[in-house]
Amino acid sequence: MDYATDEERVEELKKWWKENGKSVIFGIALGLSILVGWRYWQDYQLNQSVQASTLYTQLEQSIQQKKPEQATAFSEEIFKKYEKHIYAVYTALSMAKMKMDENKPKEAMELLQWGFDHASTPELKHLLTLRLARVYLSENELDKAYALVSHVEKNPFSAAYEELKGDIEIRKGNEEQALSSYQKASQELLPGTRVSPSLQYKIDDLARIK
Repeated sequence: MDYATDEERVEELKKWWKENGKSVIFGIALGLSILVGWRYWQDYQLNQSVQASTLYTQLEQSIQQKKPEQATAFSEEIFKKYEKHIYAVYTALSMAKMKMDENKPKEAMELLQWGFDHASTPELKHLLTLRLARVYLSENELDKAYALVSHVEKNPFSAAYEELKGDIEIRKGNEEQALSSYQKASQELLPGTRVSPSLQYKIDDLARIK
């Protein structure tokens, strides 16, 4: 056995460790801290989701039980604590529906606009846009409603946009444009989706008049 060579290697290792040991320890410590931090962040996010979900469930129950004051209290807590969480957007949708049932369209509009501004996915933004446009339509604010649904690129909600355009055109008295929108809505349905009875009735009714 070459003891001299082994001793030289030991000395080289000692020298290397003396020069690089601190960096190695720092790297290991940093890696561990990142791992611990990541796990803490994941646990924190999960805990936030559970808490927000629980509050949202209580909110929905309050709405179903016709307890608006209780629902409002839950919604305020969600908006305050979980403003950036998806459940806050769900809360805006649920509370907007409640406000419409209470005949408070202005408050519903504000909630839907808030939800749109905070939505993080295209799907939610489309849903909130359609809901807001329907509220404008119900209040006969036709130009505002049409501005929301016009010039929208093709998307999974295209059929709903076209049907709503038709509803707006009907309110304006433009039956020909309405029929065109309804027919386009039936063509924009996702594969495997049937034309709803209400949309088919609108098409048949206008086609008969024409």
